[in-house]
Amino acid sequence: MNSSMNTDRQHILVVDDEPDIRNILHDILQDEGYNVSVAENADQARIRFREDQPNLVLLDIWMPKEDGISVLKGWVENQILGDTPVVMISGHGTVENAVEAVKLGAYDFLEKPLSTGKLLLSVERGLENASLREENKQLKSRLKYNSPMISNSDSSRELLRHIQLLGPTDSWVFITGESGSGKHLVAQKVHENSPRSNAAFVELNLAAMPSDGVAQALFGSEADGKVVLGRFEQAKGGTLFINEVLGLNMETQNMLLSALQERQFLRLGGNEYIELDVRVIVTTSGNPQKAVNEGNFSEDLYYRLNVIPIQVPALRQRSKDLPELIELFIEDVASKNQLEVPIVTTDAMNALIEYKWPGNVRQLQNIIQRLLVLNNGDVIGLAGVKSALGGDLDMRQKPAQLPDYFDGDMRKAKEEFERAYLTHHLAMVEGNVTQLAKRVGLERTHLYRKLKNLDINARDAK
Repeated sequence: MNSSMNTDRQHILVVDDEPDIRNILHDILQDEGYNVSVAENADQARIRFREDQPNLVLLDIWMPKEDGISVLKGWVENQILGDTPVVMISGHGTVENAVEAVKLGAYDFLEKPLSTGKLLLSVERGLENASLREENKQLKSRLKYNSPMISNSDSSRELLRHIQLLGPTDSWVFITGESGSGKHLVAQKVHENSPRSNAAFVELNLAAMPSDGVAQALFGSEADGKVVLGRFEQAKGGTLFINEVLGLNMETQNMLLSALQERQFLRLGGNEYIELDVRVIVTTSGNPQKAVNEGNFSEDLYYRLNVIPIQVPALRQRSKDLPELIELFIEDVASKNQLEVPIVTTDAMNALIEYKWPGNVRQLQNIIQRLLVLNNGDVIGLAGVKSALGGDLDMRQKPAQLPDYFDGDMRKAKEEFERAYLTHHLAMVEGNVTQLAKRVGLERTHLYRKLKNLDINARDAK
């Protein structure tokens, strides 16, 4: 080992209660070209980690008051470490200590007295491992975003033009469109075409999160010396994607507005301001102007976020995209499930193209998956498409046949209608009860009670 190694001035945090060891490790690592900070106990370790954001931590197990295993456990449980490797060091090393540390997520375990050679080798390999994980994460991210945007229709070409124009800017973006229309993909494409594309694309899905946990998820928290990073810090330098932003309660809206205006924020329970360095992209399947008019969404926040609006067209508005989309989804489902690519008959393809797709792209993907799994490489014909669509095609072409419950009493008919109605819409949102509540206009607690009374299991719709 020598100082000619390319360390890119990576930062290492040394945590040890013995001053002599801290000083020796500091000098050795600094001579190797690293930036080094030190801490003598658990509390200092947390402070230094939070402020310095080191690339690797050397953490002593045996310390007064609180040991290194407890510090590591807290970092892991609060999802603070990320890809930062931790090398545990101990003067009283046992197999049990090593096993516990590795189970918690430690990269390596070294015993005192420390061998300089082993120390530097462990540090170098830990940093290389973290670098490889980061590169793999970015590669997977780029592959994920590499889904093509089909643009054979005029509305799709216009959407793509907007993405190409605003991608290179750093403006905040407000994306609207029906549920399942592809707003998430549009947000990814905006990020992919931006100067922040090599940084994180971090998501916060409000439709799948209790409202009382959103503020902590956004801003993070500090309590009893423990720090939990929120999405803003996780997305630093990159893009924060907030799905179904109309789901924010008013208190969190005001906090978000303040953070966007001041370009800084406080963690919940914290007293030090943190710089806001993210691009914000939000979406909704609702009507934001209506939410503002009804007093459910802050007008100031709406105009702060709505710098560049994008309307994603429904799938029925871009029917020319359907043939290529169908072929793309067939190939994707077949590849992921190791299935043979089936032949789709002309009348089956025409039926898929003519269908209005009320659930948009998400419904199309689900139907294609259902068709391939049920047929498993066989020819897909019109009968198979009708079956997968649940008879919706026939309902468009034939006079409606009254359901059996029309012959019963009104209470029974009402119950059967509600069951059919909620089951249909539950399938459209893939079992997400929060989205279902918004879709049918019921308060969530009341909706849960009704689903239970009607014996409807949301999990069956996923």
